[in-house]
Amino acid sequence: KVALLMGNMHHKQLKVSMVDVHALSALLRQLDFKVVSLLDLCKAEMEMAVDEFLLLLNKGVYGLLYYAGHGYENFGNSFMVPIDAPSSYTSAHCLCVQRVLRSMQERHTGLNIFLLDMCRKRNLNDDVIPQVGALQVTANIVFGYATCVDAEAYELRQGELSNGIFVTFLKRWLLEDEKITMLLDKVAE
Repeated sequence: KVALLMGNMHHKQLKVSMVDVHALSALLRQLDFKVVSLLDLCKAEMEMAVDEFLLLLNKGVYGLLYYAGHGYENFGNSFMVPIDAPSSYTSAHCLCVQRVLRSMQERHTGLNIFLLDMCRKRNLNDDVIPQVGALQVTANIVFGYATCVDAEAYELRQGELSNGIFVTFLKRWLLEDEKITMLLDKVAE
């Protein structure tokens, strides 16, 4: 079991990203995951982290990727925004979740889990429909989203070191001996 956790605070605007990455790292280690946690990454650093993560994946491995920070969803594709993206960013400045997932699938992992703690609003600056290529239809892909399509993911500020909404509920259920899909249903509820 291997996990890559990335939290982009974008100049301290998203304060809980750091706290969420730290909390989720600790929980995943309790579940015997090998965890790499990184904060405030530019695009090149995000790409390098994902490339190194992919090298850890192979047949039978459980791969989990968590991202907390700015993001958006256009035309069914989700995008993680690096800290060096310009204010009018487009898909060219970001990492496409579906491209990363396709690379994870090519490694023939036992399970691919993608947890996106970001907004999924449409980016009006970006009208490009990326040609990601077809994802394989398999039973080993699990997505967990902090919010529904075309909505924003909000932080609740309950103190300097409080978790965001998504991780608050992940913490409540993650250590339960339950299938990941059932666990994420409870988080969503």
